[in-house]
Amino acid sequence: MKEEITTSLISLYDVENNAVRSIAALLRKNGYRVFEIYFKNWVNNRLVWPKKRELDNLINLLRNTNTDLVGISLRASAYLKVTISITEYIKRFLKIPIVWGGLHPTLVPEECIEFADIVCLGEGEYPMLELADSISQQKDIDNTPNLWIRKGKEIKRNEIRPLIQNLDELPFLDYTSEDKYYIENRRVFIGDPVIKRPLFRIMASRGCLFDCSYCYNSILKKIYHSKGRYFRYRSVKNVIEELSRIKRIFKNLKYIRFDDEMFIFNNEWIKEFCQEYKKRIDLPFECFLSPENYKEELLPRLKQAGLKVVYMGIEGPNRINKTLYNRKFSVKDILNDIRIFHKLGLDARYQIILDDPLSTEEDKRTFFEFLMDLPRPFELYLFSLTIFPRTKLAETLLAQGLISESDIEGKAMKTFSQLRVDLSFPRAKSDQFWISLIVLISKNFVSKSLIDRLSRSKFLYKHPRPLVIFSQICNLLKMVWVVFKMFLKGEMTWIQFKQWANPRSLITQ
Repeated sequence: MKEEITTSLISLYDVENNAVRSIAALLRKNGYRVFEIYFKNWVNNRLVWPKKRELDNLINLLRNTNTDLVGISLRASAYLKVTISITEYIKRFLKIPIVWGGLHPTLVPEECIEFADIVCLGEGEYPMLELADSISQQKDIDNTPNLWIRKGKEIKRNEIRPLIQNLDELPFLDYTSEDKYYIENRRVFIGDPVIKRPLFRIMASRGCLFDCSYCYNSILKKIYHSKGRYFRYRSVKNVIEELSRIKRIFKNLKYIRFDDEMFIFNNEWIKEFCQEYKKRIDLPFECFLSPENYKEELLPRLKQAGLKVVYMGIEGPNRINKTLYNRKFSVKDILNDIRIFHKLGLDARYQIILDDPLSTEEDKRTFFEFLMDLPRPFELYLFSLTIFPRTKLAETLLAQGLISESDIEGKAMKTFSQLRVDLSFPRAKSDQFWISLIVLISKNFVSKSLIDRLSRSKFLYKHPRPLVIFSQICNLLKMVWVVFKMFLKGEMTWIQFKQWANPRSLITQ
C-alpha cells in the first residue's frame, strides 16, 4: 500500500454520494489510503448550517488521519456558500491542499478556483488518481487534465480529458472499508452511514440522451463536446455482479432503486437484465422512465423481473414543456405511458415542476385538468423550478429579463427552501390556489368531484388561505400514512424520518 499520501474525501449533506465513493474505490484499488467523511446529511428544504463543534470534529478527524490532500464534493450549486465556509475553516487550522470537485466546479470553475487550491472538472476518478500519483512521486501536477490549479495569482487551466467510455473498468463502490466517518451534531460515527438501510441506490449509466433546458446535462454536453459518447451504460453482467455483492453486504436490504436519468437503454440490454436480475437478485426495484424511450412490450418483462415503482417526469404544461423546457414529448405520449403503468398495476410516481415564470392562468388551468384526468392511484412529486448556472434555461430567462444572476443557484440557495414544494412558502395567491388543488389530486381519500368544485370557486381563487390549510391537512394525513406503512415494512430509517418529519417545511407527497 502506498503510504506516501493520504486523501480525505468530504461529502457535504449527502451520505449516498456516488462520486466520492467511486473516487475512493479507485484510489484504494491503486494502493492509496482514503478516508471518506460524510459531513452532515440533507434535511428536506432546510440547510442546517454547520455548528462549530461539527467543524472542530472535522478538523480533528483530518488531523488525526494525517491527511495530506482534501477533496470536497460540491455536488449542487446551492452548497457553494457552505463549502466556502468549510474550506476557510480548514485553512485556518491546517496547511493541506484542498480540491473542489462536482457539478458546480464543473459548471463555473473560474468562480470556485478563487477559494480552492485545485478545482477538478467533470468525471473525477482518473484526475484524482493522477493527482495522487504525482504528489506521491513528487512530480509536477501542473499539466494534469481536468484540473485547474491556483499558484499565487496564477491559474493553470488544463483541458478536460475524454469521458470514461467503458464504465465496467471502474471498481464497484466501496461500502466495507473501515475508513469511513459520519459527522452530525456533536458526534462522529465510525462506519458507513448507509449500510443498514433497506434501500440500495445504483446507477447503471452516466449521461442522458435528452437535452432538457433546466437540467445540468444541457451544459455538460457542451463541456464534453467531442470528448466521447456522452450517454454510456454498464454491461448487465457488471450491474448484476455489483448487486450480488450488495445483497451480501446490506443485511437489511429490501429493494433497489436505479437512479439513472433514463433506465431503459436498449431492447437487448433489458431482455438480458430481466433474466439475470430475476435469477440472481430477485428483489423489488424502482426506476426512472421517460416517454417514448422504450418499447411497450418491455414493461411486462420488467414487472416480471421485479419492477414495482416507476418515476416519470411530466414537468409542466404542454406549452411550457415545449417552449421553455425543450421537452419534445407530447401529452399523448405521456398519457399512453400512464395508461400502460396503470394497466400493469405499477406504482406510478410523477414528477412535476412548478413556479415557472411563464405559465399563464390558462396554462395552469389546462395542466390542472390534465392531472385530474390521470387514473388513480399515483403519487405526485412536486418540485419548484430551480435554475442552475449556465444551463439553457438560465440563459433564456436571463435574456428575457425574467430572472437576474441572483436567482441562479450558487448565488441563490433555493434548494434549501423550496426544492420540494412547500405550501407554506410565500407565493402569489393564484399560485397558492393551483398548487393546493394539485396537492389534493393524488389524495385518494379526497374525491375528484370535490376537487373540481373547489377549482371553480371564485372566492377561493381570490382568498386561497382556507384551501391551503385544507390541502396541508390532507397532505399531513397522507404523509403520516406513508411513514406508518414504511415503518411496518421496515423501510423507514431514522435518517429518513428526520428528513421527512421536518415541521418547518412539510413536503408534498
